[in-house]
Amino acid sequence: MKKKLTSLVLLSTLINATTLTSLDIRYELAKDYASKKSINYDIKKAYNLLVDNVNENHAKSQLLIGRFFLIGLAVDKDYEKALYYFKEASKQKEYTANCYIAYMYASGKGVFPNFGRAHVFAKSEYEQGNKVCKKVWRDYNLGKYPKDKGWNIGKYNKPIE
Repeated sequence: MKKKLTSLVLLSTLINATTLTSLDIRYELAKDYASKKSINYDIKKAYNLLVDNVNENHAKSQLLIGRFFLIGLAVDKDYEKALYYFKEASKQKEYTANCYIAYMYASGKGVFPNFGRAHVFAKSEYEQGNKVCKKVWRDYNLGKYPKDKGWNIGKYNKPIE
């Protein structure tokens, strides 16, 4: 009964939110399914909803599915795919994606470590108070690496402002 009531409340909230698109509704539903705190927890359903949204270029879904690939949630870890989805979300000005890109460069997960590039991707959001960027900034001491001294391989070496 409690599960049905929670689902009805969530559904009515989403229906009443006139500014939400069907992509946003699927994203919010996916977040609910992905939360271990939710009584609706079902990571496979969350992933499937996100895939549908990613196929329609939804930035928030790209960010979340990137996290799935980064940590191996519902799928095997795949740093290359994680970085791809973070970059796609970042290009659409989903700025938290920059924090995850910074993390990948700082930790060397899926890319050659580059603290300067991590600095470049994290700085703006760190200054804005983004929790993810603040953690990456502190954990990897990015303040002391202001220059990107790496090779500019690829087309996305600094975030879109």
